[in-house]
Amino acid sequence: MSFLSLTLLIFLPLAGALIIYGPWFPQNEVKIRRFAKGFAGFIFVYSLLFLAFFNPTEKGFQFTETLTFPDGSPWIEPLGVNFSLAVDGISIILVVLTTFLVLLGLIASKFSITKRHKFYYSMIFVLQTAILGVFTAKDLFLFILFWEIELIPMYFLISVWGTGKKEYSAMKFVLYTFTGSIFMLASILAVVYYNYIQTGIWTFDLNTYTYMKAFTYPTLFGILTFLGFFIAFAVKLPVVPFHTWLPDAHVDAPTPVSMLLAGMLLKMGGYGMIRMNLQMMPEILKILSPLIVIFAVINIIYAALIAIAQKDLKKLVAYSSVSHMGIVLLGIGAMNIAGVSGAVFQMVAHGIISAGLFMIVGVIYLRTHTREIAELGGLGQNAPKIMYFSMIIALASLGLPLLIGFAAETLTFYGAFTSNVFNGFYILNQYIPLSIRLLTAIAIIGIIFAAIYILWMFHRVFWGNMFDKWEKFHDASPHEMVVLISLIFVIVVFGVYPAGLINIFAPTISSFMNLI
Repeated sequence: MSFLSLTLLIFLPLAGALIIYGPWFPQNEVKIRRFAKGFAGFIFVYSLLFLAFFNPTEKGFQFTETLTFPDGSPWIEPLGVNFSLAVDGISIILVVLTTFLVLLGLIASKFSITKRHKFYYSMIFVLQTAILGVFTAKDLFLFILFWEIELIPMYFLISVWGTGKKEYSAMKFVLYTFTGSIFMLASILAVVYYNYIQTGIWTFDLNTYTYMKAFTYPTLFGILTFLGFFIAFAVKLPVVPFHTWLPDAHVDAPTPVSMLLAGMLLKMGGYGMIRMNLQMMPEILKILSPLIVIFAVINIIYAALIAIAQKDLKKLVAYSSVSHMGIVLLGIGAMNIAGVSGAVFQMVAHGIISAGLFMIVGVIYLRTHTREIAELGGLGQNAPKIMYFSMIIALASLGLPLLIGFAAETLTFYGAFTSNVFNGFYILNQYIPLSIRLLTAIAIIGIIFAAIYILWMFHRVFWGNMFDKWEKFHDASPHEMVVLISLIFVIVVFGVYPAGLINIFAPTISSFMNLI
């Protein structure tokens, strides 16, 4: 449709940032906040139009557009770099998730952000532009450009409005991500150069390396390139042992930023793995799938055990994120339609659930100024709305049937259990009898651990005797209720009717998995 432009979609938030931070916008907290929420709402509605006109049965990318100079020449002609944007079934659902969570994050900012409002809301919009750029980039150069731009606003959002060791956590996040990006850049240049050797054409067009891929990579070259991509995306996902930046960033970030960090930024890692490691290099993923699945199982079990030991609410939710993103990695390693579909579904489900969990933590911290679980208790007596909202989100996190978490986890584990990608593997000529079915069965134990730390946390915070100092603990405000009800609506609707989401991205996954 002529009125739908991905270029407009990704640069609308940047325009909003310029309007807010420009000298023509008044220095008024209420007006800034209202404009930001209204503008984010408009962007969300505009993104829904792309979803409404998206054709799930059409193979490959849709809404493709390429910007050129007035004379028709591409962006960086000698290298074959184009400012090219497009979406398929996977990216369109992540685009809508991003615009939805940014809107809720801005609504949640009312009581969490008390200073430098112009700078804060403009940085949120710059972050949104960067993430939307990552999900819509159809050019590898453009992909890594937006990937790097995301570091700038996130650094300021943590270091300026965070608490505790906020500067340390922000810098740690930047260093980890930037280091991973170096490996990704090396891998991108390697595949582009290899394509040039094979075809004599310089191109960074993502479609050339995915849907229209015409060759396979030599094994050693492919493994090294694959590992470069994997390290970059493993940092973002995050994968143990590249995960240590995440708990620090979550603990020290303000509540809305934690919501966006868990809900959107971690999905960049999963999206990159599907697009580059799976879709671009399936023959290498098949060789390394035992390694990927083992990493996934370690992620699920190790992070869940660490979550059980946490005494800080935010750290518990942070390690819960690490554990649940391990399920995404497991689905990718399964290399079948059900597993990869489950991985994408899990990214969406985790984005919604984790945003809700961090919102609950923020609501509690705003009233008590503590996140220590031992110092809380009985809060449900004075705040039944918060308690019941928290209960639904918590139950979704542990995988209760008819909620979105159950649908996503079940599809992923089913895909992994029915995968035949390996039934054992060799290391230094030594046969290791670890099948993907056995590893999946071990990973499922993580669901039991999730039930332990989620129910333990919920019981300690909302039930039992209430400390006298929390007698004035008040229930949810209208702003908080809007955020929580919106998230719960998605959790319930797509838990009861998961096909509403699956039918959007499953045909895309089927189309490229059938080529593997």
